[in-house]
Amino acid sequence: MWEQEKIDNFYLRSERIIEEFPKEEAFRKITLEIDRCEVKYLNEYIVVLNQLQYGKVLDWIETGACRAKNVSENWGHLAASSNFGWERANKWLTMGRPLSLISLDALLYCTTLGERLNQSLWMREIQPQLEGHIERGTIAVRLQEF
Repeated sequence: MWEQEKIDNFYLRSERIIEEFPKEEAFRKITLEIDRCEVKYLNEYIVVLNQLQYGKVLDWIETGACRAKNVSENWGHLAASSNFGWERANKWLTMGRPLSLISLDALLYCTTLGERLNQSLWMREIQPQLEGHIERGTIAVRLQEF
């Protein structure tokens, strides 16, 4: 059974942690709780990590995404807001599901301009960019190969 109150309480606790602790410590505390959450809440719990905009989240995604039964676009959103770069994107495409799905969503968020279908207001505000210098043609060729 889905408990929205459980998710709301986690969001409130996480927001306090982000306000009170340095980024590294906040990340550690929040991911520890996410790692312990029931799988049915995973796609919702990860949303709070967007606020950190922290590169270490990408390492955490690599190890934690395998728990997701259904990969929502929240994962791509999170990767895009965490300093996502082409090297990581290409690696995840090679690694297969679920990371390849996350990579595709993150690439969409990092390489297109303007409003996108179902894009959050916050994502419109931060306008994430793909980290590092990469030619658009290289991305297009790799996606066609994929």
